[in-house]
Amino acid sequence: MPERPSTARVFIGEPSSIDPCNGFEHDGALILRFLADPLVDFDPAPGAPHPAAAQGWEISDDGREITFQLRPTVRFHHGRTVNAEDYVYSLSRLVRPETGSKLAYHLAMVEGFQDVREGRSDVLSGVTALSPEGLRVRLTEPFYEVATVFGHRATAAVPRELAEGDPERFRAQPVSTGPYRVVEPWRPGVGLALERSEVYHGANEAFRDGGAGHLQRIDFRIYEELEDAYRDWHAGELDVVKVPPSRIPDALPLGERFRRTPCALMQYLGFPTGVPPFDDPQVRRAVSMAVDRQALIDSAFSGTRPLAQRILPPALVGDDADLTGVSYDPVAARALIDSLGVEPVVTDFAFNAGLGHDGWVTELVKQVNAALGWSLTPRPMAWPEFLKWVGSADTLFRMTWAIDYPSVDNFLYPLFHSASIGDDNFTGYNEPEVDALIDAARATADEDRRRELYAAVEARVCRELPLLPLWLRSGPGARDQGQESVREGGPRRAQG
Repeated sequence: MPERPSTARVFIGEPSSIDPCNGFEHDGALILRFLADPLVDFDPAPGAPHPAAAQGWEISDDGREITFQLRPTVRFHHGRTVNAEDYVYSLSRLVRPETGSKLAYHLAMVEGFQDVREGRSDVLSGVTALSPEGLRVRLTEPFYEVATVFGHRATAAVPRELAEGDPERFRAQPVSTGPYRVVEPWRPGVGLALERSEVYHGANEAFRDGGAGHLQRIDFRIYEELEDAYRDWHAGELDVVKVPPSRIPDALPLGERFRRTPCALMQYLGFPTGVPPFDDPQVRRAVSMAVDRQALIDSAFSGTRPLAQRILPPALVGDDADLTGVSYDPVAARALIDSLGVEPVVTDFAFNAGLGHDGWVTELVKQVNAALGWSLTPRPMAWPEFLKWVGSADTLFRMTWAIDYPSVDNFLYPLFHSASIGDDNFTGYNEPEVDALIDAARATADEDRRRELYAAVEARVCRELPLLPLWLRSGPGARDQGQESVREGGPRRAQG
């Protein structure tokens, strides 16, 4: 039997950050799967929550408080034992305005959030160290699924003495609690290297082996162009790569070397709902009817993407029911636009270039222009530029959403609650009735009733279409023969 490899060379795009507080997009989130252990983690299937850096937790009867018992064996990568005060600091740091985190909204229900967010306090008043191993978090409203929030890597502990002692070094070489540590700092445009942490606690109950890394080293290599990465994989310079859409037919014969991993990720067309004429749900529906999604899937991805007809993926809800009611009908789309008296629109369609989106975006724009008589123009941007722009999007755009933790709330709250506008609610969708339904679902103890409320949210947004679900992702990628999983179950946050 050949010796197992000890190193993996892995393709990534440029991350926005590798600091747990700021790794909000897929590349940063992927790296943080290995750098940071949250209090709660989720098994690869079916995604149930388990103790990780915490050894247990308890939610109060009224849903307004969660108390964690920390695992005494958890250490930071530099060796110091983690205690409850580290979480008081780390959770407050996530929310502080100077941190600039797009993930802070995940803690919006914690007491003291607004005081910290608006600079009136440095510490979340609702987060209390009861003892070195006891942590209490108080909420302003009931939230019976709150434990899942603490499965987000943004809530992982970081050491204050390093984060504040040398912020620039910490940005490139953050320290946390995960099974891997940074040994070669992040260099933009180049990459970074991780090695297995010798002080990792190895008791993460979401994994049969305790969550420890299977490889000694992971080299993440940054590429701006996916084609370049795929070429390097063929040349033997990478072990794991995402397959460019145009190369999927060539990759299919690779057999076991070509992997399609099911994941809860949705590609979508986003509408700027505050910008006319896209503030009208009927206009959004007409545009949606002008898009032949199946043709895009077949031509760009060789039919390997499942068509999405709802917001929530089957991995979370168990079925793929058609909730949008959208089918390709360019004649009906044009008739609806004409009946609304909408003049031909001249605008851009924004997307991040270089990662396989160029071809299908160009084809989608042609479909809409032909059906509606509009003049949309593809507007490619570099990934960092696009991430900055999309927070205040003023035209059509493409984006993906992948769950941070396996919860229906993690799809519906970030994408559609008004409290998330500018963070992950890139469409600017602001509907008080939807906010109220999400808030009510969070505050409902009965699981069946909570599921009904979330279903009502999904049905409402599928009618109003602040975004059009395009397709789900199956995570196509190629890896070197014999390369084992980096961590049992692999990362859930797919590269998009």
